[in-house]
Amino acid sequence: MLKSRTLLAVVAVSALSACTLEWFDPSKDHAKFKAEENAANGASVKLNAKGEVGGTTAGGAAAEVDGKAIYAANCSACHGDIGDAASPAAAAMNPKPRNFTDKAWQSASDDARITKVIKEGGASVGLSPTMPPWGAQFDDAQVAALVATIRAFGK
Repeated sequence: MLKSRTLLAVVAVSALSACTLEWFDPSKDHAKFKAEENAANGASVKLNAKGEVGGTTAGGAAAEVDGKAIYAANCSACHGDIGDAASPAAAAMNPKPRNFTDKAWQSASDDARITKVIKEGGASVGLSPTMPPWGAQFDDAQVAALVATIRAFGK
């Protein structure tokens, strides 16, 4: 009886030692989930070579953020499709949203101020509180893409 128990224990230990447990690391999946969630919530990005959201492209460059798509999904309702603040919502607002096609405003405003308004809202720089803060929704790359899109309206 003792021999059979010993034999059984040796077999069990041998079987267990042959198995390796792979620990689940949720951080990789969490990062992928957050990127996909941001993309679904209007933070449009291009897919990399593997068809994944974010990350790098086949050449190793960072995935490009589509500022035009972010603008169309989040800003055009008030600022207009072409940045001229001629939307139906803008007509009902007082004060009116910023007209991004105004060349005088474009030359008088720097990117840091535009970034601050996007991230912290209009009230943060003494402008209309109807311009909401978007800093919690957009990361720095997305805000930079929006600034570039806004600058393009002035050309």
